[in-house]
Amino acid sequence: MTRLVAKFNGKGILLNQYTLKNPALKWEKLDINLYEDSIEFIFPTKKLKIKTEYIEDVGADLPRKAIEIAKSTLEDITYHSSIVFHPPEMDKTMVGFAPETSIYGRKPIEIFLLKLFKVLLNKKPVKVQYAAMKGGSLDPNAKWEDGYLLFVIVKSGVSTKEILAVAVNDESGKPKIYTLFTNLEAIRIKTKVIDDKEVEVLEIKQIKSNESITSYLYLDNKDRLFVLRYIANLTKYKNVVKDLLPKSEEDISAEFTAEMWSGEKLKSEVEKLTPQEQEILVALYSGISSLELPTMLNMDVDEVERILDDLIDKGLVRLVRVRKEVELSEKGRAVTNYIVSNF
Repeated sequence: MTRLVAKFNGKGILLNQYTLKNPALKWEKLDINLYEDSIEFIFPTKKLKIKTEYIEDVGADLPRKAIEIAKSTLEDITYHSSIVFHPPEMDKTMVGFAPETSIYGRKPIEIFLLKLFKVLLNKKPVKVQYAAMKGGSLDPNAKWEDGYLLFVIVKSGVSTKEILAVAVNDESGKPKIYTLFTNLEAIRIKTKVIDDKEVEVLEIKQIKSNESITSYLYLDNKDRLFVLRYIANLTKYKNVVKDLLPKSEEDISAEFTAEMWSGEKLKSEVEKLTPQEQEILVALYSGISSLELPTMLNMDVDEVERILDDLIDKGLVRLVRVRKEVELSEKGRAVTNYIVSNF
C-alpha cells in the first residue's frame, strides 16, 4: 500500500444515476483516506477505493437533490465539496462531503483539497510562455518553455502558505519558479500554435509590480480543469475562472433531457396537451408557484388540481408536497421550453 497522504472525517453522500433515484438516499458518516495513487471512501455500509487517475473533477457543484436531502434531514452542510470519479468498471459517480459540523468553517475542506490537488497536479508537465506581454506590449524574447506544476511555500504576511506554481529548469538545472496563479486579473482560453500544432491554452493576466503581464500555459485538459478548480476552491479568484468551469450537474442533466426530448418528439408531446395544460406549464416555467395558479390564471381550485394530476401522470410535473405543490420535471421543462419558444 502506498503512503497515506491525508484523511477527512465527516459526512458524505454517494451520487450516481442509480442512487439519485433511491428515496432512502441520505447523508451519512464518511471517512476519506487519500493515498499517493488512490483514494478510499468509507461509508457505514460501503467502501470504495479508486485510483486517483480515475478522478475526473473536484469541487463541482452538488446536484440540487443532495442539498434538498440535507435540508430535509437538518444536516449541516454549510461547507461542502465533491469528488467525481469514473473507473472503467463503474458508472460516473460523485461523492459529496462535508465536515461533521460547520463550527470550524471551511478550513477542514480546504486542508484536504490542498492535499488532493497536490496528488493530482504535482510534477504534471506543462508548457509556459511567461510574460509574453508586458503593459500591452509583446515581448519578442518570450519563448515557450517546458516545465511542470509544483507546489511551493511562500510568505504571506507573518505566516507562510503553500501555493500552486510552474517550475522551469534553467541551464544550471535549478528550477525557475513562475507564480502564475497569484494577483490574477483575468484568465481566458485561447488558441495558440505550439510545435506547429494549434492547441488550447490558458491566457493568464496578472498584475505584478503595478504592471499588467500576460502569460500562456499549455497542459493536459484534465490537468487544466484541476488547475481551474484549484483557483476556484483555494484562492480568492473564484470569479476570475467561474465562466471557464464546467456546467453544474443540474445543467448537464437538463441538457441531456432536452436532447432526449427534442424536435418532432417534443412537438408531438405538446400536441397532446390541452390549452389549459399548456397555460399551467408556462406559468410554472415562469416561476409562479402551483399554489398561486388558481388566482393567477383565474381558474377554479378543483380544476387546477385535476389538471395538475393529469400533468403528474404525464411526467411533466412532479409532486413536491402532498398539498399539490409541484414543480416542473426535466421532461416538463424541456416540453415547456418548446412551448415558450415556438408558440
